[in-house]
Amino acid sequence: AMSSDARAYTAFRVMSSNPEDNPGSLRLHGCWMQLSMHCAGLHASMNHLKSVPAQPKTWSLNPSDYSESRDSSKSRLRPFHPEGRFRICWDLVSLVLLLCDALLLPISIAWDWRLGLDNAASTLLFCSIWSSLVFWTLDVLVNLNTAVYIKGLLVHRREAILSRYMRSWLLLDISLVSLDYLNVAQDFDTDLAFLRFGRIIRAFRLLRLLKMTKLDEIIQEMAASTGRQWIMLVIAIFNSAVAAMLVAHMVTCFWFWVGSATQADGRTSWIHLAGATGLDAGTQYVHSLRYVMNSPAPPTIAPDSAVERIVDIMNNIFTLVVIGSAVSKISGTLAELRAMNEARSRQRREIRVYLSSQDASFELVSRIMKFVEYKMDKISPVTFDPTLISLTLQTELYAGQRGQFLESVPIFRLTKVAFPDAFATICTKMQKHVFETKENIFNAGAVATSMYITATGKFLHRQADSQPQVERQVLGQEWFEELALYAESLVHHCTLTATTFAEVLSLDGQDLCTCLQYSPSCASMFCEYAKAFTESMKKFSSKPRHEQQLDKAEICCKRTKMYQELFPDPKTRLQNINLGNLVEETKSRETYEMNIESIESSPQSNSSSSSHASLAEYLAGLSGEQLQLDQLQTELWTHLVELHPQHGPYILFEKVLERDRAESSCINLLAMIFDRYDILVKPQADDSTRLQHGQWAQLQKVIKWIQPDTDQIHAALVLLAIRGLGKSPIVVNQIDCQGRPEKAVFYLVQNAQNVVPAVTALSEKGLYYLRSVLSIHEAFNFAQMLQGENVPANVAQLQEHVQEHGQQVFHCYILFLLGFMSGLSGGRGSKFLIARNAQVLIASMQVLTRLTELTPRSVYWGYMRARADSLLAPFATAEDLALVRLACLSRVQDNDGYIDLRSAWTTLGRKEKAALINHLLADGIQQQAMIFEFLPDCVQKALGNSSVGLARLLEVLVDLLINLGPALHGKVHGQMILIDLSDLSEFIAAVQNSFVFQTCISRSKLEVSGGKPARVQLEMTSDNWSRSNEADSDLMSLSYRLRDILQKQQWMESVLMHGDTVSL
Repeated sequence: AMSSDARAYTAFRVMSSNPEDNPGSLRLHGCWMQLSMHCAGLHASMNHLKSVPAQPKTWSLNPSDYSESRDSSKSRLRPFHPEGRFRICWDLVSLVLLLCDALLLPISIAWDWRLGLDNAASTLLFCSIWSSLVFWTLDVLVNLNTAVYIKGLLVHRREAILSRYMRSWLLLDISLVSLDYLNVAQDFDTDLAFLRFGRIIRAFRLLRLLKMTKLDEIIQEMAASTGRQWIMLVIAIFNSAVAAMLVAHMVTCFWFWVGSATQADGRTSWIHLAGATGLDAGTQYVHSLRYVMNSPAPPTIAPDSAVERIVDIMNNIFTLVVIGSAVSKISGTLAELRAMNEARSRQRREIRVYLSSQDASFELVSRIMKFVEYKMDKISPVTFDPTLISLTLQTELYAGQRGQFLESVPIFRLTKVAFPDAFATICTKMQKHVFETKENIFNAGAVATSMYITATGKFLHRQADSQPQVERQVLGQEWFEELALYAESLVHHCTLTATTFAEVLSLDGQDLCTCLQYSPSCASMFCEYAKAFTESMKKFSSKPRHEQQLDKAEICCKRTKMYQELFPDPKTRLQNINLGNLVEETKSRETYEMNIESIESSPQSNSSSSSHASLAEYLAGLSGEQLQLDQLQTELWTHLVELHPQHGPYILFEKVLERDRAESSCINLLAMIFDRYDILVKPQADDSTRLQHGQWAQLQKVIKWIQPDTDQIHAALVLLAIRGLGKSPIVVNQIDCQGRPEKAVFYLVQNAQNVVPAVTALSEKGLYYLRSVLSIHEAFNFAQMLQGENVPANVAQLQEHVQEHGQQVFHCYILFLLGFMSGLSGGRGSKFLIARNAQVLIASMQVLTRLTELTPRSVYWGYMRARADSLLAPFATAEDLALVRLACLSRVQDNDGYIDLRSAWTTLGRKEKAALINHLLADGIQQQAMIFEFLPDCVQKALGNSSVGLARLLEVLVDLLINLGPALHGKVHGQMILIDLSDLSEFIAAVQNSFVFQTCISRSKLEVSGGKPARVQLEMTSDNWSRSNEADSDLMSLSYRLRDILQKQQWMESVLMHGDTVSL
């Protein structure tokens, strides 16, 4: 049989130990399944993420521009970041202006410069004063619009910013800006008293130099951000030297001002005694500087100049303390620099001494020493108390260092935008490695457990899975083996070698899972991505494995729900799609081509005027003789633009395979309606498996029973054409449909006919047929009936819908099923409807055509009897009936498969058989039935896993049935209970230990949800997933044997004491 079409479900697979031989055997690592269980139901709604800031400009996945426009207004209103680019540039400008003030203000006061444009000095002072006036006025506003850190938290609230500013620099800034305005005003006043007051105002402006301490901290932090310790020391020396020179400069100007003031009072000053009275200002400055730095003894000061003597004494003390401290600080920094160099020299000597005792060659010693030199440059010898830096700040430090490399991978770039905290935590788990020249980072054939990102250096990349072997140089950042983060038992398909000294960052899959445990929403996104990425890597590609990973990583990242929410593509928004123009263009093009063809060849039975007709008119005039495959395909593209191979919605929503299936379904349905056996079997090249003519005749009987009219055919074709759109995640993410494809299609029919314009061409009756058939298809899963997954109660539900909608709708539904089933594998014709599959389909159709005549049990078990006949299986006892249904669940196709199934059945004990028979024969009408969803998947995976097998699976199902009774007592009501075994299916594919599998129910969890029918989710829990990779051991095998013997003993005691019998 076939898998259920209604489920949007893709299984996690398992990778074999030889993936290069079998790429389809890739499987997701058990830790990801464990993580999905850990985070299931915990992650909150992601609606709040729509307020995430706009993506950085380096985002290479080309999201829509809406995010930038959406947040642009917010970014303009938000305060500046204190370490942002604008604020850093603003602080650098303030540093330049402070240095200008420190140089010009003392000179202007000492030599009494005036504002103006009369000479160079006045012009320079004029530019300086006015520049400072404008800048420092704006600086008050900028400070009020700059975010602040409060207890380590960046705060953007205006009231908090104002409060912090008022308690720090606000009073000083406003006072100094006021003095700036007074200073400008006094230069326009001629009053001598006010002019003398102006010098005092200008002198007070020097208080702004107190801000140099704040700027000094910024410079030190910028030096630390370079990552070079010697730069920090050089900056410290430079800062001390500049501070000493500025102090000397201001004292020099002050000393000259004292001398000038003494002369102005009519007394002899040091300027007169030094003979500098008539000299130019530059020479006078040098005289004053010489006196300040090295005053003569005895000092050249007039005996009656008490002020100069006091200033001279204070200058000696000040110079000794301030200049001496600066010189001492410079000396200490130089000593620290020498100590650092000596420590490195000592390390070099120790390594040389070690190598001398190792009898190493000169070439090897030279290589080692070069590598040591490189590594010592990269590793700081400084140690510090790690408790001084909080965990959050340490995480941010790692994110700043390694984030630029990690965000080169698309999914991690998305993580940085959507979950910055999780991204920073992941950065802390990255490991840094340093490699020497010609050293391999990884080798082809070695086990891959980590993703590698090249950071610095040059590399040689050699593909081992390409012929001939391809080599290329790798420069800069590039990531390798991302698949190793998610897949199990993966080996490298290439070799990466460092051609220079190089640095590489690595991230282990287990470490990634550990980080994501504390961010359920981010973990959910990664699980979705990991599943899609692993599945996409199973598909065959002519590209080497590394190039596949680079391509698929970007594609799968774009398809995640998180990306679709944050960066929706306007082209895929339902409201933006308009296929009406495509309809007209297609019809016009077909008209032109048909006209050209009619001119170049003789007129055909299908004239060009048919291209103008609607699909209903085209169907009404169609006959079997006119049906040509190429022309039919073109006509379908014309009338059902949803199937267009270049511009249809399937292409837009990246569902090419579903488009092929839809097109195949439409072609096959028309082939059956118009009795064109040759068209339907065209893809079936093997004569031994091809659909038989006798089977074709039986299908034609079904068509004759339906007697389809044009409206029914039209409705069925449209539904077949649009049904696959409901499986697109892009569509489902825009609709509240609980992930159900049928609900998504119904929404498109009702509210988005611009996406499915073929619906608009339906008549009122045809639209009724389409909606009714879609409703029945949602309520009754035909594929589940074919594989025995549902029960007679489901058939009863189908009968109720048929009675509600009428016989004609039921006929249209059967017509739809014929097209739907025949197109499951795609093809120009039917690849799926070979003889073996047709036998199952015909058996089901024979009983469904009598749906209104028979009881639900008769319909259901009538189909099972037909399957028993095809399997040459007995169908007399209750055990026979249960085995036939189990054969359907196991997708058994022939008698050999049935014999193998019966062999596994015979290994069960009497009690286990009785429990399974009661379960498999429950109809959901009189007896409560538990429907095991995904049981066929469980069976298939159990057959493919030697550690499980069918017999052990049946034992586990019995264990589950025993535990379901007490767990569901009083919690659920109704005759049908749906048991979701999807987690068990995944676990069967991954488990490698028989005993762990056989005891997994004891470590599982049952989650009951409401609804009608009630639904129960079997969760395998992290206790099971953490043991899925445990290997079989003798002790575990012995434990299982003892458990088996104990169960059989208990059963025998029950039989002997109570005469227990099987209840059927």
